[in-house]
Amino acid sequence: MIETNAILIGEKHRGVSVGTLTLPDLGPHDVLVASRVVGICRSDIELRDGHLEHILEIDYPIVPGHEWSGQVVEVGSAVSKVKPGDRVVGECLITSHDWFGCNVHGAGSELFISPDSVLHILPDTVDDVMGAIVEPFTIAFRAIRTAGRCDAGDVVAVIGGGMIGQCAAAICHANGAEVVVLEPREKRRAKALELGSDHAIDPGAVGDLGAWFMENVGVPGPNLVVAASGAPAGLALAIDVAAFETRVVMIGITGTSAISAPLNQVQAKNLVITGVTGSPGVWPAALRFIGRAGIDLRSLVTSTFNFENATDAFDAVENPDSMKVHLRPSTGGVN
Repeated sequence: MIETNAILIGEKHRGVSVGTLTLPDLGPHDVLVASRVVGICRSDIELRDGHLEHILEIDYPIVPGHEWSGQVVEVGSAVSKVKPGDRVVGECLITSHDWFGCNVHGAGSELFISPDSVLHILPDTVDDVMGAIVEPFTIAFRAIRTAGRCDAGDVVAVIGGGMIGQCAAAICHANGAEVVVLEPREKRRAKALELGSDHAIDPGAVGDLGAWFMENVGVPGPNLVVAASGAPAGLALAIDVAAFETRVVMIGITGTSAISAPLNQVQAKNLVITGVTGSPGVWPAALRFIGRAGIDLRSLVTSTFNFENATDAFDAVENPDSMKVHLRPSTGGVN
């Protein structure tokens, strides 16, 4: 058994602490990984506050960290897909009931154990910081693939300029689509434009969105809408802005909040609405896309903390100007 420093989330509303975790011996399909970079997202805040218990059975204390990059230290006797020294990233969904970093101990410890089935080798062209962004990127990647084609013939509206919204906008831009990000925060709109989006607007300041699209894009509305705000009002906005026969894909998590939306428009506009959770089955393609398209979203990281300052890092996530917060172990390096 190995003892390692770890970030621990206690029972709901009991906060975040740093303590010692004892790791079990490796099973045949287990991999011991040294953490390099760990991202924190809204799901980790939900985990801390006990708001994931409506979908998962969680045994506290739990180690968070489902967005991460690391390096293989040791492998179990039956592992062949990775070897010591490999830089790796990993999927969150182990099974439908077991989510890494949510109800299974995650990457928020200096050393951690992952099943080999969820690991992928990080390309040499992708550093550890971008590696820790791969998980949210794959969620946006799967959502757009699920919605169907996205190419130079499409006009895409991304609702929400947070992390996954920025990933979705970058993917659609790389595919040649004209991309409009709808986001009320000025700094997030500026970041979207910096990363290649064609337009970034405050939907509350525009008024008639159909008229805006006609004047600025030449169409009455987008033919693909990515609802990534995580706010109940985001789906209502997605339905409102959509043109006739638009595809709408919903990837923002709204928790247990009720959603009020103009559902009559779904029928009137012949809309197709799809919900997507997680990113099973797309990681190899997403990693290949990142490498070949030269996707670089490292500028979305607004702050980085050592594990010892995990409480401050969680607080930083709740800052409205924060985009992505990263953690790294004091004993680890970042490329």
